[in-house]
Amino acid sequence: MTDYEFIVIGAGAMGSATAYHLAKDKRRVLLLEQFEIGHARGSSHGESRIFRFAYPQPAYARLAMQSKPLWAALETDCDERLLLPTGGMDIADDPSGFDSVHTIAATLAELGAQYEVLDAARFSARFPQFKISPDGIAVYSPDAGVLLADRCVRAAVRVAQRLGAAVHECERVHRILPEGSRVLVETEHGRYRAKGAIVTAGAWVNTLLASLGLALPVTIEKEQVAYFDTRSAAAFKPPHWTIWIHYRAEIAYGFPDLGSGLKAGFHHAGHYLERADDNNGVPDQGDLDRLSQYVRERFPALDPIPRNGLTCLYTNAPDHDFIIDPLPGAPNVWLASPCSGHGFKFAVGIGRALADLAQHGETQMSVAHTRRLAALLEARQ
Repeated sequence: MTDYEFIVIGAGAMGSATAYHLAKDKRRVLLLEQFEIGHARGSSHGESRIFRFAYPQPAYARLAMQSKPLWAALETDCDERLLLPTGGMDIADDPSGFDSVHTIAATLAELGAQYEVLDAARFSARFPQFKISPDGIAVYSPDAGVLLADRCVRAAVRVAQRLGAAVHECERVHRILPEGSRVLVETEHGRYRAKGAIVTAGAWVNTLLASLGLALPVTIEKEQVAYFDTRSAAAFKPPHWTIWIHYRAEIAYGFPDLGSGLKAGFHHAGHYLERADDNNGVPDQGDLDRLSQYVRERFPALDPIPRNGLTCLYTNAPDHDFIIDPLPGAPNVWLASPCSGHGFKFAVGIGRALADLAQHGETQMSVAHTRRLAALLEARQ
């Protein structure tokens, strides 16, 4: 039996950031990961993730604003670039998307963020790469950018280790057992005890909670992206092109060419899995065909045949909001899952919040614990 102050279960974006902050706070912390650090089976791997302030909901916009200087601090701590500024576009050119884009502009105005509203003519003059309908609009946000996802996770883990955190890869947790003011965590290799545990297990959350007789009403989706050859055209690289979200019946999003081609995907494509372990890592050909058609229509200068496709997992709450709460009956066990496919940009901020909550029961981060877990668990029964 080995004792720690805190045990973090799951070393994806959220868990690695939580361990990093706890280690910076000089806490004795153990980070447990069932696979290898940076594995491709979950939700945090790959080249890139979107960073943006541009949210319809003020709470998320505030959290992104709070998270940006924390990403900068991690960059300083690891001496590596993690967040590439590219600017970002939120685009709508049919009735299904106009409300979202208008609300994003209103939220950015309310919070004092920089932004610019572009009609279709001004958009096309500045960004001719993308074909927008004549009645389309877009909100340009200069604070948006690209997080280098694999690099972010590895950097947080590396700095946490340098600051004294223990990191155990390839060690699956079997049971979490609250014992009064302590928590016992049993794995396939050992038993560990701490005064607090933080579960950041993503799509495996219900596998872990089963040992406590709990289950969240979450769904697991296999999502995918593809890369398209830009023939190294400068027009598709920063600063000439940005990250973008296209609000339509099926939301599309993507990234400028960072060296691997233009990356694009559909948000919540609807391929549901019973278990996280059911992900075979193979993209759906129908989705790739639809994505190819989208690129053909919207980026006429590009070869619309995808060069390669990649998958990841979304773990969704019914309302697609986050869950950050202590477990019922176990106030020293904190749960931070799911993030419903839009959490990576906040990871360093959520990690700060979880470190605060586990240590002090409160946080200055915008994502203070939601206190809605009990209702969600009741809905599952």
